[in-house]
Amino acid sequence: MTSGAQANEETVEDKVVDFYDNFTETFRDIWGDNLHVGYWLDDADDAPIEKATDQLTDQLIARLAPRPGQRILDVGCGVGQPAFRLVGAADVEVVGISISSYQIGRAGERARERGLADRVTFQHADAAELPFSDASFDGAWAFESLIHMPDKEKVLREIKRVLRPGSTLVLADMFSQPDTELTFQDIITSPEMDDYRAVIEQAGLVVKEFTDVTANTLAPQAVRESIAAALLARKDDVIQMTGPEEFERMVDGVRVPKSYGYLLATVTTD
Repeated sequence: MTSGAQANEETVEDKVVDFYDNFTETFRDIWGDNLHVGYWLDDADDAPIEKATDQLTDQLIARLAPRPGQRILDVGCGVGQPAFRLVGAADVEVVGISISSYQIGRAGERARERGLADRVTFQHADAAELPFSDASFDGAWAFESLIHMPDKEKVLREIKRVLRPGSTLVLADMFSQPDTELTFQDIITSPEMDDYRAVIEQAGLVVKEFTDVTANTLAPQAVRESIAAALLARKDDVIQMTGPEEFERMVDGVRVPKSYGYLLATVTTD
């Protein structure tokens, strides 16, 4: 029999589900449909956050280099925006997964609205226990989803299992800077950059590219102020999820340069 304390103890997975089931729509109102950071090409690029997040997606599409007819796994698909952009750029099939039932339902609705349900499907699944056969995908990517998975090596081994030999996996994720641990709501686990690469290699994957793109993810100040204003406009909704102290830290973190790093990695199964 499970004690009351044990029964009420939330796992990291439970907290991630709770956060995204309840906060996704507020996040979209503030940030747009891509639930990941933006990518600015250079100092002259003043793209708004919606365009900058698409530019990050384009960075991953270029690294994935999909070929017609391939089947691609989207690990942590959000509400499907990167997957829709991928099938718009290449004649591929995409299967997106998330542990958030809300996100899966919303992503499916959006696929049907766009007439893409025959090419993009979404499935409720845990990345650490993928419900797919061995060697059933030609490629995969993960946009800021491993950050929510404490056992990254296990997840990477599972992704490798479902990829065919010679397949490419592309990762976009945050990492902690030296002496600055990245934390939020107990739903983030982020090693430093060298440790992150070591985890990838320990999972049996071959690193082809491992790039620090932190400078490209630092939004122009005007964009920062716009996002901060959007957060303040939804203050009551956001505080329900973050609490008042975390909310103030969030707004401050938007307005000043980030304390975390950001990497893009291209790896293969062999």
